[in-house]
Amino acid sequence: MKELNIKERLAICKECPIYTNDRCNAKLWINPNTDEISTYARTGFIRGCNCIISVKARNLNNHCIAGKW
Repeated sequence: MKELNIKERLAICKECPIYTNDRCNAKLWINPNTDEISTYARTGFIRGCNCIISVKARNLNNHCIAGKW
């Protein structure tokens, strides 16, 4: 996977269905293959990590829990 810069990471997150007010919404689950969301745990779904996106994206050692970057 190509190394993305901060601006690219932020753009990806802002398009994510579990992005809410600069956070990865921990009240939602996402299927990383289909971007389907759920309000409860389901097989193949990953819970939002509740990170502050603008902070997490700046550290190039961090990664998206859904594998988007």
